[in-house]
Amino acid sequence: LNKILELINSNIANPDFSVNGLSSDLGISRVHLYKKTLALVDKTPIELIRLVRLKKAAELLLTGQYTVSEISYEVGFSDPRYFSKMFKNEFGKLPSKYKEEQSGKK
Repeated sequence: LNKILELINSNIANPDFSVNGLSSDLGISRVHLYKKTLALVDKTPIELIRLVRLKKAAELLLTGQYTVSEISYEVGFSDPRYFSKMFKNEFGKLPSKYKEEQSGKK
């Protein structure tokens, strides 16, 4: 799992990084990767890649240094609208609202 997360994090800004790239870098088949990630974290490889990217985006949002669009590109999403949609699916609110609420808690 550590190796998988390390590879995802090292390719986080690459929008072309996919399950194929991850399985190739690990030297295992897509099917084996799918079974491994499902057994370890109860997520498919694509869900795990997306989750790691979204968690990194949440961290970057709290720094206040970047706009939502900049963050979406920084974590490997090529479409800020799609990024916002996926962020809302994961965290229950849009990135700007998340940033606003989290900043208020500090």
